Amino acid sequence: MAKSHDPFLLVLARIRDRVQAGAYAAGRPIVIVEEARRLGVSTTPVREALACLCGEGLVERGPAGGFVAVDQDAAAVRDRYGLRLICLLAAMDLTRGLPTYGRAPDRGAAPLEELRDLFDGLVRRSGNAALARAHDRVVGQLRRLDAAADRIFPDAADEADRLLTLAATDRNGDLRDALALYHARRAGAAAILALDASRPAGADDEGRTP
Repeated sequence: MAKSHDPFLLVLARIRDRVQAGAYAAGRPIVIVEEARRLGVSTTPVREALACLCGEGLVERGPAGGFVAVDQDAAAVRDRYGLRLICLLAAMDLTRGLPTYGRAPDRGAAPLEELRDLFDGLVRRSGNAALARAHDRVVGQLRRLDAAADRIFPDAADEADRLLTLAATDRNGDLRDALALYHARRAGAAAILALDASRPAGADDEGRTP
């Protein structure tokens, strides 16, 4: 019985990863037959996976049927960064009085990767399952946008390092302010980030892929 779910789970993970990495142009159809051929499966698990990704806000139903990659306009970008900030601040409110979050520089992780782990850890330590689900959903929607922001802002790694350093202190008020500034900065660049996300990964400035 368990084996019957394997194709669906495999397809779901692979298509989710491709969507979050920007493999599909925003608003363009995701062709079920082509995806099934690429993954070596029937069309059924592909269709089921795309329907599931609709629930994650990564894919939408097309106006004429089928599925299309989500078109993230500037307003949507601002909203998603705003929602992640709300999740982080709510988690900090729920864990007020607990020890500092710390950091583990001996892990060898780059600051940008370590910051993503910090965000996840801030929410997980709250123990609030609904908050964790909301955070997971918006993180998936922001994956491509965060990668674009890391390229656009030349000081992104230094910015991440400052946040990580604050998180290892008891200066929670300063950390809240820094988190707000971090997300406001990206919301302010929403138009640029939305343009980047509207094209498939690897496209040139005219939207062509090599």
